[in-house]
Amino acid sequence: MLKLLIKPEAVKDLEKIYEYTFLTWGFEQAEQYQDDLFHGMQLLLEQNELGKIYTYSNILYRKLHVNRHLIFYRIEEQSCTIIRILHDRMDIEKHV
Repeated sequence: MLKLLIKPEAVKDLEKIYEYTFLTWGFEQAEQYQDDLFHGMQLLLEQNELGKIYTYSNILYRKLHVNRHLIFYRIEEQSCTIIRILHDRMDIEKHV
């Protein structure tokens, strides 16, 4: 099985998502949303071609839609690297 790596920018994304969800909908919803995102990442380790192909600056990424967020990732030899986790309304090219 692949190893999960999360880039620092994606960690910041997770923190911001949690904070926003907590302040807007409360603790239980924030915890559930984080669980959903981590479940999506776990699925990628098992089915790494689950996400749709996304090419940016001649680099091949994949993206998986989880609730209202997109998990951008790359599959490498022994790892699945999470690049960013962005809201589906964001300007993707600006943030990837």
